[in-house]
Amino acid sequence: MLNIFIEANCNRYVRDECQFCHVYEPLSKFDRSDWHLLPEQAQVMADKIRQIDLFRELAQNEINFTGGEPSQNPHLVEIFNIFRKISPHVRLHTNLDIQSNTHSRWLRLVEIMKLNGRVDFTLYPTVWESRQKPLLEEIIGLQNELIVNMIFEKVPDLVSQLETMKQFFGEREEKFQPVIKLLERFRERIETLLKEKPNCSEAEFTDCLADLDRFTTVGSFTFGMNMILGFFVDEHGRRAMVSQPFPKDVNVLECTIPRGTIEIMTVQQTGEMTPCCDVGNLKCQPKFGNLLVDSADEIMRQIEISRQKMISGAAKNRYNIDHGRAGELLEEGIPPYCV
Repeated sequence: MLNIFIEANCNRYVRDECQFCHVYEPLSKFDRSDWHLLPEQAQVMADKIRQIDLFRELAQNEINFTGGEPSQNPHLVEIFNIFRKISPHVRLHTNLDIQSNTHSRWLRLVEIMKLNGRVDFTLYPTVWESRQKPLLEEIIGLQNELIVNMIFEKVPDLVSQLETMKQFFGEREEKFQPVIKLLERFRERIETLLKEKPNCSEAEFTDCLADLDRFTTVGSFTFGMNMILGFFVDEHGRRAMVSQPFPKDVNVLECTIPRGTIEIMTVQQTGEMTPCCDVGNLKCQPKFGNLLVDSADEIMRQIEISRQKMISGAAKNRYNIDHGRAGELLEEGIPPYCV
């Protein structure tokens, strides 16, 4: 997947559930004049992607627009059309915190869906009833696939969000019964775990859900969900070594680079790239080239140099974690929880 940041600003930065937003610190450094990715920049990126075999393959899997809040980019539809020429699978992730169905942000999303793009969203309980729920009703009538992200700071918070989505689909047509059953399976499994182990570890939580499928199909409609751990972020934008739901467990990120593969490449608005979800918030120092200014050959050269650094750093991080030294910074410059 290619993860492309098309907007630096967001209407939810550091408030409500987004108090510890992981992209606020790096993206807040953008000048207002540089908030939006421009169509001409998108075209340069698209042309470069065509020149690099690895990037063409990632684009064919999926191109995901993110930010910031991508619906705030006034050029969204034009940018979508540019990238749609190199991939049939272009989606957008939104906070869906939009005032009404007449707002320009919503109208852009509608246009994307009419062009067969997919719109996914993150559930935010503080604005669910007033803003997200009415618009989600329209989304499921405009597209045949949906992924919902649920970010949770405590495990009981996740149970509540699962129940919210279950109630939403329970109020819809009978055809959504498979979605309701999927949500109910997860909710019941987590509730049982909490009764038996109210202070469960991250490993126990993961194990109890390991056999459950997070996707289901209802006729031509596919529903999926991601359950995402919340993290504290300090004033410098650095993510904590442990998650909020599981404060006793070091949370590691499995980097695919040391295993010889790249499954995701994140492209910032500046063109800078990292082979994970990092947009500056993880403080990963190895450089993987710039999609706006570097040649295809230079990008591949930088990928190979940085790959060697990440192989070395990941091995050292694993050693430190296993020997009670988690969090030590390395000369390779990769985050201390990446292995």
